[in-house]
Amino acid sequence: KGDDGLYYSKSGYPMYISVGTGLAWLNGNSLYAYVETYGSAYFDTTDWAALKEAMDPNTGLAPLNDTTYGYLLTTITGNAAWGETEADACNYLIEAVTYEDDYSFDNVGIKQTGEYQITLILEKSLAGFNLLYNLSGNWIVYQPYYDACMNQVEGTDAWASTYNTSLETTMSYGPYKMTYFEPDMAMTFEKNDKWFGYTDGKHVYQDPSDDLVYPMYQTTKITTRVVPEADTRKLMFLKGELMGYGLQAADFATYRDSEYCYATPSETIFFFVFNGYLEAIQGREKEEDFDKTTTDIETITLDSFRRAWAVSFDKEAFCDEISPSRSGGYGLIGESYIYDPETGARYRDTDQAKKALCDFYSVDWTQFESLDAAVDSITGFDVETARELYTQAFQDALDAGFITDLDGDGKSDQTVTITYSASEVTDFIKKTIQYFNDRLNEVTVGTPFEGKIVMIASAPLGDPAWSDDLKAGLTDTCLCGWSGSALNPFSLTDLYTNPIRQYDAKWFNASSVSLTLDVNVAGIDNEPEIKTVTLNLKQWSDALNGTTVADEAGVEYCFGDGIADVETRLDILGAIEAEILSTYNYIPMLQDGSMALLSKQVYYVVDDYNPVMGRGGITYLKYNYEESAWTAYVASQGGELDY
Repeated sequence: KGDDGLYYSKSGYPMYISVGTGLAWLNGNSLYAYVETYGSAYFDTTDWAALKEAMDPNTGLAPLNDTTYGYLLTTITGNAAWGETEADACNYLIEAVTYEDDYSFDNVGIKQTGEYQITLILEKSLAGFNLLYNLSGNWIVYQPYYDACMNQVEGTDAWASTYNTSLETTMSYGPYKMTYFEPDMAMTFEKNDKWFGYTDGKHVYQDPSDDLVYPMYQTTKITTRVVPEADTRKLMFLKGELMGYGLQAADFATYRDSEYCYATPSETIFFFVFNGYLEAIQGREKEEDFDKTTTDIETITLDSFRRAWAVSFDKEAFCDEISPSRSGGYGLIGESYIYDPETGARYRDTDQAKKALCDFYSVDWTQFESLDAAVDSITGFDVETARELYTQAFQDALDAGFITDLDGDGKSDQTVTITYSASEVTDFIKKTIQYFNDRLNEVTVGTPFEGKIVMIASAPLGDPAWSDDLKAGLTDTCLCGWSGSALNPFSLTDLYTNPIRQYDAKWFNASSVSLTLDVNVAGIDNEPEIKTVTLNLKQWSDALNGTTVADEAGVEYCFGDGIADVETRLDILGAIEAEILSTYNYIPMLQDGSMALLSKQVYYVVDDYNPVMGRGGITYLKYNYEESAWTAYVASQGGELDY
C-alpha cells in the first residue's frame, strides 16, 4: 500500500480491479457483464453502483484501494448464490505494467526477421512437431486493407477494425479465394489462380487405387450456405445439392449400413461433471423456496454416491438408445488421441493408459492373461456394486446430516435432486434425462435411495451461463467434453489442473494434491536416471507441457516434448489421468463420433479414417461426375437419389 492509499505490485506497478474488462477467471467475460445481467439474483449489489462509479469507462478498471476493495468484496461474496469468498478476490485484480520509452519489444511476441520469416518468442518450451502443430493459423494481414479498416472509436483511445468482415475487406490466400459473402447466410470460394501451389509441382499425390499421380484440389468451386433444419438438409442431399449429410437420430436405422455412410471418430469424451462445491449447494438449500424436508442436493458431493453413479449405467446401451453415432467412454482421454504423430500411435493403446482405466474401475489386471484382456473386461456397469455403494452413501449422508430417516424405514426422507445445466432444453437433453431417471429407478431398487434420486433440467441458461453456473455450483451436472489437440494428449492435463480452465476449480485445487512418481530425469539423449519425484498435480501438468517447475527442495524439472523421453511423458500422463478420475468430479460416459452420408458425386481417396489426415478433406476429394454430368445423373434418377 502506497502513501497515496493505492495498492502496488511488488514490481512497483499500480494495481486495479477489473470491473469492465474480460477475465480468464470468468472465461473471458467481465464482472460488469455478469452483475448487470444477473443483478441481485447472484450478487450483493449494495456497493455495485459505487464500484461502477470508480471504474474508468475507457479502460474498465477501478484503482485498487481499501474502499474499492470493499466494494468488490461486497459484490462477489455478499450473496451465497455466486459462491465466492475473499480468497477468490485476487482473480479480479490486474497489474498495470508500463514500459520505459526505450524498452525493446524485440523481447516479446512476434517480430519479422526476414522478407519471408517471422520469429516467435515463447514463454515455455515448444519444439518439433508440437511447434508446427500449434502454428495452424498465422498473423499475416494484407496491409493496405488492414490499415484502411482501422478506425478510432469516437471519444475513446480504443481502435476497432473491420478487416475480414466482408468480401470487400478480405484478401484471400491459399488454394481458394472468397468470391461471395453474405453474413450469416452464405459464402462462395473459387480456385485462387495466384496461389503458388498450383504451379510448383509439389501439390500432387499418388492414388493408391491405380498408382497414378493426380493434382491436389480438384474441386474448382465451393458454395456454402446456412441451413439450420436437418430435414431440409436431408432433402437437399437426396436431391444431389449437398456433398454430405450428417445423420440424425431418426436416420440411423435407415442409413447406418449404407455403403455411402462413414463413421468418423472424434477426440471428445463426454463426461458427467459433478458439482462438489458444498458451500454453494448449502447456500441454495437456504433459499426460501427450498424444502429440506423433501429435497437434498448435498449428497451428490459424497465420494460413495459418485462411485455408485459411476457404475450405474451401461454406457454402450445409453449410446445405442440416445446417440447411436457415439460409443461408450471410459477414460478422460478419447480413443482418437495420438501421442506420436510420426507413427500414429494412440495414447489409449499404451500400457500407461490401460492401467489408468484399470485403477479407476478397480480391475486387478494382474489377474488376467494380459493387460488388454483386463481392459476388455471393463464395462463401467455393475448393478450389485452400485447398490452397495448407494447403501453406503445413504449412511454417509445420514452421518453428515445431509438427509434424514425420521420414520426409521431405512430409506431417505429426501429426494436427491440433480439439476442438469442446460443451455437450451433440447430433445437430446430431454431424452438423456429421461434415460438416466429410468435407469436410476432400476439400479436403486432395494437400496435406501430407491425412487429417491431424480435428475431435472435447469431453465434454459444460454451460453456461456450453463457452463458458468455449473462451475459456480449453481447447477449440479452436465454432459461436458473438451475437443482439440488430437495430436497432443499431454496438453489435456491443463484442463483438469489449471483453475482458469477447470470445471471443478471451486472445489478441487490441483496445486494442493501431491503425486509421487518414479521417472527418468536424464532427458532424451542421456543414460536413464530414475528418480522418485514429488510434485503437485498442477506442477506435473505444467512440467509435462514444457514449463520448468521446482519441488519443495528447489530442484527443477521439465518433462516437455523434446526434453523428456516419450515413455516418461506417458507415465506422467497416465498417472495424472488416474488421479483426476479418482476425484469422481468427472465420470466418463460417451466417446464422441458422427456418421454421415457422402454424395455419390464424389469419393474419398482413402476410406479409412486417419486422425492426422481425416479422409483427405477437400485436398484429396475426387469426382465421379463433374457438375453438368451430375445434374444429368440426378435427373435420370427421378430427381431424388437412393442411398
